[in-house]
Amino acid sequence: MKKVLLLAIAAGCFAFEASAQTITSSKVPSAAKAAFMKAHPMVKHISWETENGNFEGNWKAGGFDHSAMYTPEGKFAGSETDINPSKLPLGIREYMLKHYHTGVKEASLNEDANRVKTYEADANGKAYIFDMQGHFLKVGEDD
Repeated sequence: MKKVLLLAIAAGCFAFEASAQTITSSKVPSAAKAAFMKAHPMVKHISWETENGNFEGNWKAGGFDHSAMYTPEGKFAGSETDINPSKLPLGIREYMLKHYHTGVKEASLNEDANRVKTYEADANGKAYIFDMQGHFLKVGEDD
């Protein structure tokens, strides 16, 4: 029983450490901050988080959440821009209804470190990922 409890505590600590942690701007490496500001010069109110060793700047614009992530060295690591689910291509919305019998609760336009863009459709606690042509790619965990 003691081993099970210790394993559960260790797993909980690891999960907490792997999740995003809010930090102050002063803790963001200058290279990451400079890269963010170069890409988003109009953004004034930024909240910062660390995630998997990277630094994520978060802000609101146009009523939607936006985020961009950079390595400590200032290399782009990804971004996410929330969009209205009604702005997803019709094919994605139809796919969700046909295959998962659900509408989309939240949606975003994502870009990975290689600048590959995808749509994310969140429903039923899952993140359904589609390419820019609306083709289904995979199911992940809803963030």
